[in-house]
Amino acid sequence: MALILFVDDEPLTLTLLSQAAEILGHDSVTTESGQEAVMIAEEQSPEVILLDMNLKGTDGVQVTKALRENPKTSEIPILILSAGPGLQTAELAAASGANAYLQKPIRLQTLIEVIREYTEQ
Repeated sequence: MALILFVDDEPLTLTLLSQAAEILGHDSVTTESGQEAVMIAEEQSPEVILLDMNLKGTDGVQVTKALRENPKTSEIPILILSAGPGLQTAELAAASGANAYLQKPIRLQTLIEVIREYTEQ
């Protein structure tokens, strides 16, 4: 069982993502805040982070950079989620140090596959 951190400014999205992880037998923690995500990642060491690109007050690029600069969180896989234009957002995600980019809305099967891939389950 893995711990997965979901970061999104839409509460419904967080609920759906968290429920999907639980169906797969994983624990999850959620937040709508990029700053809180960095603190949670440092304190709880999730196995993978699914991070929305557009957050209130910050964005996924800034949060990813902060996580990569912190020795306690630098190796945690980060998957950026966005409903924005694919190619440009994917390039920004990669440049910031994210492991992958997923287009929203994310299909349940895709979510299951990436969780399995990054949690080795």
